[in-house]
Amino acid sequence: MIVKILIVGGLGALLLTSAVREGYTDYLHGYVIVFFSAVLASCIITACVISLRHLVGLILFGFAIGFVTQAIGMTSDMWCYDHSFMFAAFSWALAAITMEGISKIIRFKLKMVMDNPLNVLTILVIFAVFFITLALQDQWKYAMHRPIPRECAEKDESRTQKAQCFIYQTMPEEGSGEFQDTYEPNVPFWIFYSALLAFAIVMQYGISLTELLSLILAAWIMGGISEGIGATANLWHFRTETLPPLFLVLGGWPLEFLVIRGLAARMDDAERG
Repeated sequence: MIVKILIVGGLGALLLTSAVREGYTDYLHGYVIVFFSAVLASCIITACVISLRHLVGLILFGFAIGFVTQAIGMTSDMWCYDHSFMFAAFSWALAAITMEGISKIIRFKLKMVMDNPLNVLTILVIFAVFFITLALQDQWKYAMHRPIPRECAEKDESRTQKAQCFIYQTMPEEGSGEFQDTYEPNVPFWIFYSALLAFAIVMQYGISLTELLSLILAAWIMGGISEGIGATANLWHFRTETLPPLFLVLGGWPLEFLVIRGLAARMDDAERG
């Protein structure tokens, strides 16, 4: 147990160190620190009730998929950062552990639902999550005009990502066809999320409907809160002003967590086998 607590504590220290070194010190407002402390505490509690191998799997796969997600999102011009974004990959590792803990609580509350493996329903639910991403595609076209928030404009003008982050681009109020294509996901975006869909089905095929629903609900809860807090603190920027786009929270987060959790569970099963 001590080893697992040290691992989680070390991960939290890496996240904070990375955020400070990347230039986000001024963004760590009081409510961000409170949220980080709550997440860290939940990670420690969760770490104590899962195996060491499962914990390591959540961290490794959470970090890897989190990093790829950020890279895909930025190249697709879906969101951006003022500086580099390595801290976000560390935050995904903590988020994966937190979602594991939240899902256990939700699963306990859903015990009245039939808990037998329902493979057909499982696949349908995963497809439903993916098609939520498609159905909400109008949010990809949100807006041809994205004014620079005053608090951002007044900050240091020498930001390393100014040329890349759309929040610092001048756009006409009427919009411009020149920018329209960059508002929609590109080929890497579709390849990445289609691959996540396939892996999610493979990883979660055969689990109970109760467990699947608990994983998806945990991702919605964690995704909505963390994306909202991070955007409000200007740690990252969306084109939907402060609130995160719905396709990201309702579609992206569940697919990513289903794959992360499935891979971590495979590591745990390999040890037991």
